[in-house]
Amino acid sequence: MCLADEVRRAVARAISSVALGWLAMAPMRAARPSDAATMQAPARGRSADASPTAITPVSGPSTLHHLGLTIEQSSMGWAGQWSAAPSTATLDADEHARSEPPGGPFILTGADLYRISCRACHKPNGTGGPPEINSLIGPVQATSVEYMTGQMRARGRPVDAAFIRQLTTANEADLRTRLRQGGHNMPAFGHISDREYAVLRPYLDQLAGLRSVRPAPRTITEQADRVGELIAKGTCHICHDATEDVHRPTTVLSGVIPALKNMPQSKPFTEFVQKVRQGAPVPLGTPGVSSRGRMPVFDYLTEPEVAAAYSYLATYPPR
Repeated sequence: MCLADEVRRAVARAISSVALGWLAMAPMRAARPSDAATMQAPARGRSADASPTAITPVSGPSTLHHLGLTIEQSSMGWAGQWSAAPSTATLDADEHARSEPPGGPFILTGADLYRISCRACHKPNGTGGPPEINSLIGPVQATSVEYMTGQMRARGRPVDAAFIRQLTTANEADLRTRLRQGGHNMPAFGHISDREYAVLRPYLDQLAGLRSVRPAPRTITEQADRVGELIAKGTCHICHDATEDVHRPTTVLSGVIPALKNMPQSKPFTEFVQKVRQGAPVPLGTPGVSSRGRMPVFDYLTEPEVAAAYSYLATYPPR
């Protein structure tokens, strides 16, 4: 790494430390689970202490631009709400409160990994938005020997244990390949490590209503910038390009969605958190006239997680 990169990252971390310091003094507000059945309390069990994973910047066009779509033509990324939950809303036993200190490390469950990487498109229950966004439920159920055996019997077909095991093994490989390489309208999630997948995978069984038999770790410990990377690549990059070539102002009528590279420079940390978790007005097109804008509210991302995303974008500038 060249000296210029070292200096740039040192400056970025100094900026991020100020933001995280603000977060340390602010009252922690837990994200409200929108579906109690899918937002479980952290499970007890073994933890995968992640080996240092190479963190890389977000790069290239957004998923929408890659597919030639606009935000008005797609439901991708729209699993967030149009507005934040009322501040007086009662939290279900504060199930999803994060206890990590600002800057991490974070202890994530499979439900957490799903929430920050998959939920924006596949919704809290994994059903997606067919035909544009496929449901996860059927493909995950097709990996279960128990489920497929029951389906064969329900249809009055002979049960061939060897064939079912061969079929479900192939389906499991297909599921993993789809995550790694993408397909249909789904972008590739090759940045998700094997250890992260091992923690995420049993939660997909839970969403599909299966009895998971996987002896996998239940949690994984992640550094803050890694959590920020997962959020930026799994949620933000759906609609936001890494960089941009347009020179029109960002307004509702111009159709311009700001690039991720500009976020830490153009938006103070407190405004960034508000925009992501509560929403904020943007210029409609005429000076002095504002609108709610088009960005959904991701109030299921907690303040420490949003802080991690802000830190990541400052430390690893998109390209």
